[in-house]
Amino acid sequence: MNCIRWVVTAALLTLGPGAFAQGTAATPPSGSAARTPAEQFALTRGRALMLEFYAVKLDGLWNAFTPDVQQQWGDLSGFRAFRQTGVQQYGRETQLVNEQTFTRAGESFYVRSAVFEGAPQQVWGLVIGFTGLRVTTFAINLLEDRSSDQTAVAPALLAGR
Repeated sequence: MNCIRWVVTAALLTLGPGAFAQGTAATPPSGSAARTPAEQFALTRGRALMLEFYAVKLDGLWNAFTPDVQQQWGDLSGFRAFRQTGVQQYGRETQLVNEQTFTRAGESFYVRSAVFEGAPQQVWGLVIGFTGLRVTTFAINLLEDRSSDQTAVAPALLAGR
């Protein structure tokens, strides 16, 4: 697991399962004063790119990826196939559980936790990290599986405890 992915996973897991309790609605902070300009950009741009991702309009997101992030997917057609499979398997977002931003090592993150119609007992974390205007991290992680009342934890993270 690369360093940035570990930081994102650790940050998501520190929220704990209570942060994703059923029926919890996302409540954006009352003001943006607590956000840095980079975090405000991550929130605004991250929301816009996530909506395009949901709609399978991937060109803008793909073009915002750094070459390293693009390399993770191979090419745009591979990324599009990944997204189309996700739509078929999970369907549309049915519940926005939470949104947050944070900055680590010069990268500002937008994290959206959500539930999808094809997996109503699972909470997924969708993560977009920005360095400047470029997307330097893009990840989707299972945060919580409510079907067995268990929280998903990365094995590598547990091994480090």
